[in-house]
Amino acid sequence: MSEHPITGADSASSDDRAGDTDSADRADGADAEIAACIEGYFSACTSGDADAVARHFTDDAVVYDTNHAPVRGAEVIGRFWSRIAAKWQGASWHCERLVTDGETAAIEWIMSGTMAAHRSTEAAEPFAVRGSEHYDFGIDGATGARLISEIRQYWTFDLDHPSSELVDYPYGDLGRLGA
Repeated sequence: MSEHPITGADSASSDDRAGDTDSADRADGADAEIAACIEGYFSACTSGDADAVARHFTDDAVVYDTNHAPVRGAEVIGRFWSRIAAKWQGASWHCERLVTDGETAAIEWIMSGTMAAHRSTEAAEPFAVRGSEHYDFGIDGATGARLISEIRQYWTFDLDHPSSELVDYPYGDLGRLGA
């Protein structure tokens, strides 16, 4: 594995891939395209722009999640994330680690911000939620762009305790997530 030049993501090195230099260059280009697609998707989620979110997905894309029913279709996914961004005050999504083989990807992410009070007697509460996702990609027939066709999201959420992080993980230590 080597560090991805754009995002610091890990990807299989050219030396680890079978084939000629051209196929290694194509694979490196696919890694960069996948990293850029995921980073763009996270930026669109943070903005709450439904159309911008939808542009990162194939028309028949599906988002599977441990906390809600599947969300199907690029436009529906865009509207879903627009509602999520509106619910979480100032929430931002960031990819902390990305590993790709040029066709699929796995990431670790953080969403942080302030949760609106769910009871009128409470103040808004800052939070940090972490999770991991696995991505499959498809090629847009019209543009040839690599788009997300499926996400499998793994994370937990408890409304009474909105922050979710690994117990005793050294977030912030050099070389660790959150550093």
